Amino acid sequence: ADAHLKGTDLAWTILGPSKLTDGPATGTIDVASRAEGSGEVSRGNVARVIADPDRSVSLGDLAVAANPMRGAVVPGTEPGLEATRYFGPQRGATASGAHAMIVEVDRETCLVEVKKYVVVHDCGVVLNPLLVDGQVHGGVAQGLGNAFYEELVYDENGQLLNASFMDFLVPTALDVPRVEVGHHETVAPQNELGTKGAGEAGAIPTAAVFAQAVEDALALPGLEILEMPLNPSKLWHLTRSHLSRSSQVLKAEESE
Repeated sequence: ADAHLKGTDLAWTILGPSKLTDGPATGTIDVASRAEGSGEVSRGNVARVIADPDRSVSLGDLAVAANPMRGAVVPGTEPGLEATRYFGPQRGATASGAHAMIVEVDRETCLVEVKKYVVVHDCGVVLNPLLVDGQVHGGVAQGLGNAFYEELVYDENGQLLNASFMDFLVPTALDVPRVEVGHHETVAPQNELGTKGAGEAGAIPTAAVFAQAVEDALALPGLEILEMPLNPSKLWHLTRSHLSRSSQVLKAEESE
């Protein structure tokens, strides 16, 4: 799409009343007067005056005039060629997706190892796949930390007990698996780019899918993980309590 710029900004704030010599064959181009007025930057890398499209200058010439050589700047002006505009959509566009993982649980220690993690993600039109993949990877790492490692622990007086990394668990590169990401692009109708949000898509589902994967790996009938975050100690106590209750129920049924 064409980017519209304020011509006054181009002429006086950025360019000033300067002139650009475009070689001996074409003579001198008065960039300031030719760009003055309400302007636009159109396809073809040309800056035109909207009211008079015949008055134009190439972006290359404009950039040279906006950044004078040898530090020569017209008094009262500032060098540089820039414009800022803000776009606010009336409605947000929410991403969607699905997460799946395979975990291995040590029944004795309740340590959990994530063997595989797959994300199929729809954030609309993917403008920069490398950046989007990085956001998903980072979100998954954060989500795993929230699910099984990170927790602030306080005593009965409200004193934080794990205020250093000696006691506060965080996932390391050894704990976060390689994340496989697939993009399914559904164009969002709420904005011209067809994009949706991507920043939190990696983190939000992770705790839920982690809990379900651990339940499935343990294969203990009736076991349901209802709170996060977990950690090896919590998971050990949870499984032992469940086994104890199941044993008591079984004994009661046998005695009847």
